[in-house]
Amino acid sequence: MKNKIIIKLGVIALILSLPLSAQASPKYNFNEIVYPSTETTINGVPESEIIRPMDVLAGPYFDSYTPDPSSQVRVPMFRQIASFSHDNTRNSQPFPMSVTITNSTSQGSEWTGSVSFTGEIKAGIFAKISATVGGSYKETRTTNEAVGMTAGPLSVPAYKTGYINVWYAAQKSGGTLRTYTYNTQNPSVRYYTNHQVITKVFKADYVDLHSQSWVQ
Repeated sequence: MKNKIIIKLGVIALILSLPLSAQASPKYNFNEIVYPSTETTINGVPESEIIRPMDVLAGPYFDSYTPDPSSQVRVPMFRQIASFSHDNTRNSQPFPMSVTITNSTSQGSEWTGSVSFTGEIKAGIFAKISATVGGSYKETRTTNEAVGMTAGPLSVPAYKTGYINVWYAAQKSGGTLRTYTYNTQNPSVRYYTNHQVITKVFKADYVDLHSQSWVQ
């Protein structure tokens, strides 16, 4: 009889617990804290606090070039191409020494001045040199451009050695280069600057060579 009573009590406890688990959870009023939004940072600084320039500087651009007449000269020995020698020290007769260039390397021009020499600025200077000196000019001598060119003859005396050096000549031009820049936010306003420049460039309409010879 006692065992039966215990079982019944257990069943009653189980029945009573079922409705409690099925009830909805009571609603509570929470004290909710919402944190402020964060901003992207760059090097620890919020991006909105970084001051960025509104204007972008464009240039420099070519405006004019005024050559100095006294500086418009030919530079004979600008870039060396080749050296030749002939040993005639064992010969009792003079030797007529003539040479032909069989290969040559590319050679560049020379630009001096406190400015960025862009292609557009170089073109403006080239045009002014052509108008002042005459002829056409270019920036580089290409590989093997001097092939087939000759130098001499040099009469090498008996029992002497003869030497011939060959150079690319250049046209030198110095003067005042005027350039301008502007801010992209206001391109109608230009800022002009004068630069003293010196250039040494190559003749474009022919290969201008200079040779130097001697014996010893």
